[in-house]
This record gives sequence, C-alpha cells and structure tokens, in this order.
Amino acid sequence: MSSGENPTISAPRCIHLCCKSMLTYGEAFAEDPEFQAGLADFWCVLTARSTGPDGGEVSWQACCDPNRPCYREY
Repeated sequence: MSSGENPTISAPRCIHLCCKSMLTYGEAFAEDPEFQAGLADFWCVLTARSTGPDGGEVSWQACCDPNRPCYREY
C-alpha cells in the first residue's frame, strides 16, 4: 500500500438493521448474487418498518451512526 492510500474501514452497523439478504447470507450478505447495493430494502427489527424507533430512516448509512438514540453496535 502506498503512502497516499487509506484502508477502507467500515463503521459497525446497528444490530437492529436487517434486509432479506442478511437473513439468508448473514454478514456475507453482499456476496448474495441477487444483492445490489443501493437497491436492498432494509428494515429495523425493533419496528419492522423502514423507519427506526427514533423516527429516522433505516439504511446502511443511517444505521451506522452511533449518535442515533436507537443505535446498538453489532
């Protein structure tokens, strides 16, 4: 790795985040042949909806924010 490159570090997701591919493939859900980034429907396990208990959106990006009141690190 050259000095100009930074390793990719993914933020830990909320334990309550879920999508169909996660149910089938677990944490390797991105390897699901039918998974297409940006097209997956995520939901919160606590609400069973696309909004979290705090009323905020449920998505990969939104549910990696440790400042959300409902966030619990996976």
